[in-house]
Amino acid sequence: DAGLRCTFVGTALVSLRPDKMAAFTVSMSALVGAPVKARAVVARKAVQQRGARIVVRAEGEDAKADSFAGLKPTKAADFKSMSNDELNAQIVEAKKMLFELRMKQSTRKEYKGHHFGILKTKIAQIRTVKREREVTEGVNKRDSRKIKREERAANIYL
Repeated sequence: DAGLRCTFVGTALVSLRPDKMAAFTVSMSALVGAPVKARAVVARKAVQQRGARIVVRAEGEDAKADSFAGLKPTKAADFKSMSNDELNAQIVEAKKMLFELRMKQSTRKEYKGHHFGILKTKIAQIRTVKREREVTEGVNKRDSRKIKREERAANIYL
């Protein structure tokens, strides 16, 4: 409409809102067929010029890759101050991230292999803290395993 010329790698569907010339939404299809939603905002002057540049930032699956960026090795002492419910939530989160890493690996997407070790170590540290608490409460190994089975039945990720 306003002489805006866009170039995208792959396929893209651009819908320009007439009431706001500076903002529009871009929906892109990834090469593997997974839908990725992206949003781009362009300055009003750039829209009016011919051949304006567009910056596209991912909001969908590609934004999740940033969750691995802050992944760093942990220590068991980091988890000792947390409650058991918080520990279970941390295990669920770490297992979901492990699953995402395995999916990236199997679909040959870019991933960092050392994240596997970091996440597995984190899960082991959390389980160690949970077991230490059970030992101080006087729970024997057999009862501990029974409790663990019951937790797994309630939540598939534990």
